[in-house]
Amino acid sequence: MRISNTRVITKRLIHYENTNFLGRLHGGDMLNFLVDTGMISAMKVARGLAVIASIDDVIFKKPIMLGDIIDIEAEVDYVGNTSMEVSMRAIKGDEVLVEAFATYVKVDEFLRPTIVENKVYAESNEELERYNKALKRRQERAENIKDRIRKRYDTSDPTYGLRYRTESTYIVTPDMTYDGRIISAGKLLKLMDDIGGALCLNYISEEGAVVTVSINSTSFYTPIRLSDIIKIRAGISYVGSTSFEVILNVIRLDPRNFVEEHVTTAYFNYVRIDKSGRPTKVKEYTPITEREKQVYQEAIERRKKFLKS
Repeated sequence: MRISNTRVITKRLIHYENTNFLGRLHGGDMLNFLVDTGMISAMKVARGLAVIASIDDVIFKKPIMLGDIIDIEAEVDYVGNTSMEVSMRAIKGDEVLVEAFATYVKVDEFLRPTIVENKVYAESNEELERYNKALKRRQERAENIKDRIRKRYDTSDPTYGLRYRTESTYIVTPDMTYDGRIISAGKLLKLMDDIGGALCLNYISEEGAVVTVSINSTSFYTPIRLSDIIKIRAGISYVGSTSFEVILNVIRLDPRNFVEEHVTTAYFNYVRIDKSGRPTKVKEYTPITEREKQVYQEAIERRKKFLKS
């Protein structure tokens, strides 16, 4: 199957419910659009259900506004045994506004990984370049997720001991799922983004808004099913002159026995803006406890690495 033949395009008109009071698209809605379109492309190749396993760094390059019409494009650039590397982008006219890369895994009716029979190949230099980049991302990611089984059962709270933290609990209802069985990854990312943004707004406790500017690479360790209970814990790890980093940790609880599993831990970055949409200063933050100092330093290291990439 040629890479270009895996392309899927969804067209989106940005409505009021997708935007903040400034008419700017919520970052969580953008993530929802991207990963859902990516899933369709992966399913086109897999000929079956595919679920997201990880998403690389996502940078929101330009704001998307109320009334904008954007195209979300997704293509499968590489296929492994059970997984697919998918590139996704949001385009307005000829301009790419957001670009993301994710891994999806084909699963059977019991949500177990299963073989992808189709493979993709390149028929142009551009496709070959994308294929090689996808293979490189896959190899780099393999190093980061080699202990995913241990992480799945690590339900410790990374926001513990932070002064600025919150948590929220939900039950997974049919409207949150793809097929009545498994949660939409896009809807989960939207919930995470909303909680992180709300925590930042509580911190500034003044007039204004915060917008999502990026998320760091994120892996998903276990699927969330219909009727599961999910707990999202959020904590501010870093505050700059106009920006925040928020740790977002998701725990799945099986309603039959309340056994907990770690779904994902992600790092979302926000910027405070004024009514004109310009970055504006936030009150100074100084880590006090040893725990806060440790988390703050880890956030600085992530920012340095992110800026180098």
